[in-house]
Amino acid sequence: MLIALCLALSSISAQTKPVRIIIPQKPTESEHYAAKQLQTLLQKGGLETHIHTRNDDTPQSGSIYVGTCPFVNTDGYRNNAYAMLGDGNFFVLSGKGEKGTLYAVYDFLERYCGYRLFTPEALETKELHSFSIPADTVLNIAPAFDYREVLYFYPNNSQLYTDWHRLNNRADLNRDWGMFVHTFKNLIPHERYFDSHPEWFSMRNGQRVRDGQLCLANPYVLDTLCRNLQEMVDQNPQAKIWSVSNNDNYNVCQCSECLKLDSLYGGPTGTLLHFVNQVARRFPDKTISTLAYQFTRQAPQGLKVHPDSNVNIMFCSIECGRELPLETNPAESAFCNDMRNWQKISDNIFMWDYIVQFRNFWDPFPNLHVLQPNLRFFRDHGVKMMFEQATGEKNITSWMDIRCYLTAKLMWNPDLDADSILNDFCNGYYGNAGQYVKSIIDTMTSIVATSGQRLNIYGFAIDACEGYLAPKYMDQYRKMMALAYAAATDSIIHQRLRFFELSLDFATVELAAGGAFYEELFPEGDKLEKVRQMYSMLNRMVDDLNRFGVSQMMEMGISPDQYRELIARYIEKTFSYSNSYFRPVELRKPPTEPYTNEGGLDLTDGAGGILDYRYYWLGFYGDTLDAVISLGATDTVKHISMDFYFYPLSWIFLPQQIDYYISNDKKNWRLVGHHTPENPEILATPMIKTFNTDLDKPTKASYLRVVAIPLPQIPLWHRATGQPAWIFTDEIIVN
Repeated sequence: MLIALCLALSSISAQTKPVRIIIPQKPTESEHYAAKQLQTLLQKGGLETHIHTRNDDTPQSGSIYVGTCPFVNTDGYRNNAYAMLGDGNFFVLSGKGEKGTLYAVYDFLERYCGYRLFTPEALETKELHSFSIPADTVLNIAPAFDYREVLYFYPNNSQLYTDWHRLNNRADLNRDWGMFVHTFKNLIPHERYFDSHPEWFSMRNGQRVRDGQLCLANPYVLDTLCRNLQEMVDQNPQAKIWSVSNNDNYNVCQCSECLKLDSLYGGPTGTLLHFVNQVARRFPDKTISTLAYQFTRQAPQGLKVHPDSNVNIMFCSIECGRELPLETNPAESAFCNDMRNWQKISDNIFMWDYIVQFRNFWDPFPNLHVLQPNLRFFRDHGVKMMFEQATGEKNITSWMDIRCYLTAKLMWNPDLDADSILNDFCNGYYGNAGQYVKSIIDTMTSIVATSGQRLNIYGFAIDACEGYLAPKYMDQYRKMMALAYAAATDSIIHQRLRFFELSLDFATVELAAGGAFYEELFPEGDKLEKVRQMYSMLNRMVDDLNRFGVSQMMEMGISPDQYRELIARYIEKTFSYSNSYFRPVELRKPPTEPYTNEGGLDLTDGAGGILDYRYYWLGFYGDTLDAVISLGATDTVKHISMDFYFYPLSWIFLPQQIDYYISNDKKNWRLVGHHTPENPEILATPMIKTFNTDLDKPTKASYLRVVAIPLPQIPLWHRATGQPAWIFTDEIIVN
């Protein structure tokens, strides 16, 4: 049975008795703000409301109590949990902690008034001429996780969005944390200490490396780190949590003393945990957090070392696929076992999960079906703090509106019905067009879940060219989008649909640039017309991305305009004429597996390389590129160019020397171009560099020879110093 809220809520309207909002005599700042928000938002629905101070403990019929009151006791509640209590005469919204009461207000507005906050700019209110709540309402509502952060644009640029969806954001983290992950480099910076104390840093392949980890067996490392940490704590004494954690690489120390500790404590994780425990004992009033990440993801073998009571374990899922829920994915059984083992030895686990594709922020990434089961798995295995890494606080990215909304709801309560949340969002946000957006999402999700294809957070659109981005499905999605636009009722819905559609445009451009099903993606017209269509889609997409405020297309920092330049370069290389196109190529040294592609033909096939070195690039590991192109007896050469890929994070560097030669007999070679590229100390920004040579005048040549010599070894500044360097190259252009 439904009973009206206070004096029958159906009678509470702008024409009848105002709603009384009653606050404590001495409300906290957050309680007063919660009451004002309730008043403001009920007024948006057409109800007149007044705020009054509680004078006594007698329930006032027809009133909503906000904050501390005698009718509910929240003393035993978890932080930011809340109560919603109603008996048909009055209603109580009261919570624990700084935000509990505010969370109760927003929940009330969603649950009983039908309000929704889809995005910071999309608040849906209802006309409240009549609304009602269940009789005998007694709801005690607590979050599944004490800390809930989705690292997306909305929560970090709208406090209303953050609070409405009961999230934490970067401001909360920066208040509580003195340092956050990968902190060895801050606590023992190599710029300050390596030259004088190389023995404090990781030994790899017989030499100490700057960009690695620390030598945790060295007692001076512990003392120096703690001294530096104490200085930081003194400067920021309010911070409760300090990260003492491995850097973001695999270069764990292999010196004999560290290997002894690994053997004693159950592997590198045990050595790290033994070290961190010693730090934690010197800072007993702080929580010391460390990483279970990559080579330290596994709990110590045999559980030989347990974290101290003030040690937090930050457990990370970076390697995992997102095609199936973790617990039912056979490929992730090792991860799930690691989770269970950490639960056995720690009740202070911070879960760092990943919910977007980082290499391509605008690629469709249909992982929504795994969010709920994964969050449920984390909750059921002792996670207290939940962090979902998305595309950062400054980046506007594909599916952000949908994914952030769904993730926020499920972080508070992983037992909610995810499909119902998606339906509610799509129908409310897109109106009549929502069914078609939901259909696209469902189709992609179904294909991913049943295909067996890995959904990788560091993947590319071309990875799915035979799966959920196959041409036949792309055609389906376009038809559904056409139906969605036809069903849209106003320009605002059109813009929301366009924002969603941009991910399909990006996938189309990426697939075409990757050479996948080019004819199917642009089926109309001759070759020139196809180029025009691709240019048109690219330009419209980039213009709209800029209009929506997009600043970054990929984790590496490519802007929309830079992306336009990259794809335009690909189109120009692929569709312009070159004397070298499809000419025979002799590779005097073979490329290195698995980056052989089509062998020498890869250099003259007319397909320019893109920002994915797995396609249309030839790779040589520590070896020289020596290629001879047969041009033909009557060809003349005036211009030569060749591209090389630069991405030190994957050990890919520019050659130390590039030479172009021409000949008419393959015996007598004339040097016509010489380049000595510089390799900047940039780790994680990929670049394509073109090396041009122009001859003084057109010269007849039957053969062109290119010799590119790699660096003798990876330089000292790099974490893989001393190892061979890769060189990657693609199309040779001769005109």
